[in-house]
Amino acid sequence: MKKYVLIVSHGSRETSANREFKRLVQSYRKRHPSWEIHHAFLELASPSIPEALESLGGVAKSNPILVLPFFLFTARHVKRDIPAILKTFHKKNPRIKVKMGNPLGPDPKLLEILDQRLKQISPK
Repeated sequence: MKKYVLIVSHGSRETSANREFKRLVQSYRKRHPSWEIHHAFLELASPSIPEALESLGGVAKSNPILVLPFFLFTARHVKRDIPAILKTFHKKNPRIKVKMGNPLGPDPKLLEILDQRLKQISPK
């Protein structure tokens, strides 16, 4: 079954940060070429989450949209803001299920990344 994925970032006033996120999503898309992968921003950049959901909803039909929050922790945005947006979308599009995954942290793989970053700046 084809997957329909929406990766959500907070968004930034810094366009370079938004570009980095878009490049990351593009890399993920290349990793999974048979999936329909879109990106969205909670605020400060576009597309917004509702815009991206509408776009994905047009192609997903009755398949679920899988939402991956690209956030470190389960705080207000992940607990309330994003679920509220997803609930509003589902009310308007009851035939489309929307499932949200967990944020990134505290995954042990992030500890490995911290070690790598420390090695980069540590004296030899």
